[in-house]
Amino acid sequence: MENPLLAKIRLPGITYRMPSQGLFYHSGELDTSVKNGEVEVFPLTTLDEFTLSMPDKLMSGKAIEEVFARCIPQVKKPLDLLAKDVDYLMVALRQVSFGDDIEVLYKHTCEKAKERKYDINVQEIIRNSKEIDPTIIGEKFSLELPNGQKITMKPMTYGDIVKILHDQAMQKEDEQTDLQLMNITSHTFASVIDSIDGTSDRAFIVEWFEHIPASYKRMIQNKVDGMTDWGTDFGVKRVCKDCKEEIEIQVSANPVSFFT
Repeated sequence: MENPLLAKIRLPGITYRMPSQGLFYHSGELDTSVKNGEVEVFPLTTLDEFTLSMPDKLMSGKAIEEVFARCIPQVKKPLDLLAKDVDYLMVALRQVSFGDDIEVLYKHTCEKAKERKYDINVQEIIRNSKEIDPTIIGEKFSLELPNGQKITMKPMTYGDIVKILHDQAMQKEDEQTDLQLMNITSHTFASVIDSIDGTSDRAFIVEWFEHIPASYKRMIQNKVDGMTDWGTDFGVKRVCKDCKEEIEIQVSANPVSFFT
């Protein structure tokens, strides 16, 4: 028997357009009904809030998978979304679930500063988010090396971030060998390379990266640095309550604190 108590508690959703505009999704990451990267976001339930407070599920990516399945059902493969889109959708979830107001604690570096409470408006973070420019994707995400090899690049996915953080957590800093550190670095770079001369095999790309000249690695790093000028900016400007100077407060996107 269907629970009659549930009929009146489903709140309406709000449509948000992801910063990527869905331009990188061609493998079923989104429902076929999604156009221009616009998805409907529904408020968190009590179960969702509890799920986002579980460190193990957050570290494995399971929390995002479960919460998105219930609250953003048009997202079919949450871990395959770009990390910047997930950041944005987490802000959207915060807004649609609890409204615009967030209170954060911040201590400025000025003399005699104290930890103060500052009011942050979520709409300000959403408004300052920058969409990717579709007209320069080809230029921004491609690189030709001096040896003629052509690299097609892509932004890092949320799943890539989860894997990198997991690998780092599994290896205590004082126990890491040079080989292990190189392995993490190689996989990190490989996660932003879609193909090299048409080859997309991740193992081949990792091996290739480990053998390229150091100067090539710097060229790739410079290109990666230029790929990050879009997405959600969690920095908000306020006036310090102690020295009265303008400050920038970085709002934490950590779900454990962001949704409490």
